Amino acid sequence: MGSSVFFYEDGMSNKKSEYNWLTQNSKMAKMSGVKTYNGGIPAYQSTTGLKTCPNAAACAKGCYATMGAYRFSNVARVFEQRLKLSQSPNFALIINAEIKRRKVQRLRIHDSGDFYSIEYTQKWLNIMRANPDVQFYAYTKMVSMFKELADDGQLPPNFTIIYSFGGTQDKLINRAVDRHSWVFSSLEALKAAGYANASENDAVALDGNPKIGLVYHGTKSFENTDWGKTKGLAA
Repeated sequence: MGSSVFFYEDGMSNKKSEYNWLTQNSKMAKMSGVKTYNGGIPAYQSTTGLKTCPNAAACAKGCYATMGAYRFSNVARVFEQRLKLSQSPNFALIINAEIKRRKVQRLRIHDSGDFYSIEYTQKWLNIMRANPDVQFYAYTKMVSMFKELADDGQLPPNFTIIYSFGGTQDKLINRAVDRHSWVFSSLEALKAAGYANASENDAVALDGNPKIGLVYHGTKSFENTDWGKTKGLAA
């Protein structure tokens, strides 16, 4: 996992602080033609006990972001630092500066974690409004919150939301209308269901097919997760 270090001047203490937020993993690098970055926070729950994925359900047992390299102490520490930054009043200031410094054209919010509160979500919406030429997108299980924000006209036009099945609010996702994602056991199953394969290149998630498929790639076998218990695909 690549990383970047950004220093900023703390307006209250005048001390330089260091945070690590925007990265460009191999999947982002494949989104050719558009300079794409991603950033995330701890998956499911932080060391402080904060539920960073409040609506997690079937996904919790098979979440790739709770396995493998994400569990390395140095990686986990970075994600905890990002979470701490997200709670800071300087969050939008820092992210805006990082976006401009790196000349980001597209940003995936949360390769791990989710919009854990409305206050945190509003910070991101303000960042989107401050960067109208940047394309933002995110997978989320916070379905009711974002549907309410959409109904209130609060979602900026440069933001694409992808509702992710496997949470407590799956029943609120309208597969005929909503852009959504589903985790499959194999590429064959994904194609048979008519989903676009975004497993290798996330640009597919923003293309014409609103049915986004992801092939499970966690360290546990698919059968030892709860992904197979996710309801609604046959509906």
